[in-house]
Amino acid sequence: MEIRFAQCEDLRQIAQLYISNHKSTYQGLLSDEYLQGLTLEYGLNKWTQYLAGGKGKIWVACDQGIFSGFAAGTDDKVLPDTWYLDSLHVIPEARGKGIGTRLIRAIGKFALENHYTKMSICIVRGNAAAGSLYSKLGAKHLYDFEDTFCGTKSQSEKLIWDNLQIFV
Repeated sequence: MEIRFAQCEDLRQIAQLYISNHKSTYQGLLSDEYLQGLTLEYGLNKWTQYLAGGKGKIWVACDQGIFSGFAAGTDDKVLPDTWYLDSLHVIPEARGKGIGTRLIRAIGKFALENHYTKMSICIVRGNAAAGSLYSKLGAKHLYDFEDTFCGTKSQSEKLIWDNLQIFV
């Protein structure tokens, strides 16, 4: 399993996985209007801008050269000295094989090596699989809040890793 920084040629697969996972994971949790509005063009634009912005980083997981998932992170806009795990997606056929865990560990290690003191993530309430994975890897509940996805409101939760040494 190789974990590496994303390159421009990865953006199409990243966008496709992001869109397909959102449509399946958040069905019933976010509005149908929002989910139906997610297009490949939207995904390509989102992740191209994410990389072009300067601070955002995307990691790609490849298993024997085959794209298996990605994770993205940037500075937390609310918490000082905190790296924000913005997105984590693994292809359905590769789930349960530790790819998500390896991506999270790579990001946590990056945060520690770049002098962040904490790492955070926000999840939509009802996404139990994500919450379970993050908790298993040491994230703790920080607070609940109302989030907005392109005008669609959701009940969400912010989690925090307050000891990045666990990723060494």
